[in-house]
Amino acid sequence: MLTPIYNLMYSLLPATIHPMVVHFTIAILYLAVLTEVIAYFKKDDFYERAGFLLLGLGVLSTIAAGVAGVVSEHYDVITPAVASLLATHRFFGETTGVIFLIAFVIRFLTRRQKPGRVVLSALLISVVGLVFVTYTGHLGGTLVYNHGLGVTVPGLGQRHF
Repeated sequence: MLTPIYNLMYSLLPATIHPMVVHFTIAILYLAVLTEVIAYFKKDDFYERAGFLLLGLGVLSTIAAGVAGVVSEHYDVITPAVASLLATHRFFGETTGVIFLIAFVIRFLTRRQKPGRVVLSALLISVVGLVFVTYTGHLGGTLVYNHGLGVTVPGLGQRHF
């Protein structure tokens, strides 16, 4: 049922789409949590709104990074040595998205009850999300730098270990 959609994505998006998107996602999530921390301590409307919007943008960009990961994975030959690490990377990426989505939903539901305030539970969940996004990035870096996943060597094409 989804095969035509996947085929369209594969034909339109380059193999390097995941690294192109994921760095934006990481930066937005870090900035969102930093803004939320400032809003929590300053109790300032500007930072509260900015943190909320950045958190929402971070959730959307996490979805985009996940889709981009699926597309980029399609272009690589996954060896058994890499398959387990890639599955762990995917699991932590998906979990990161769920954690930030939970934080966003809490923020959405509490915004009208406490205008200009960031609820501590949402902030703590977001900080846990940063731990997950950092570890997910570490796994992604390991896949590239230690296993050569997605690396093209001039004259040799895709390099797989």
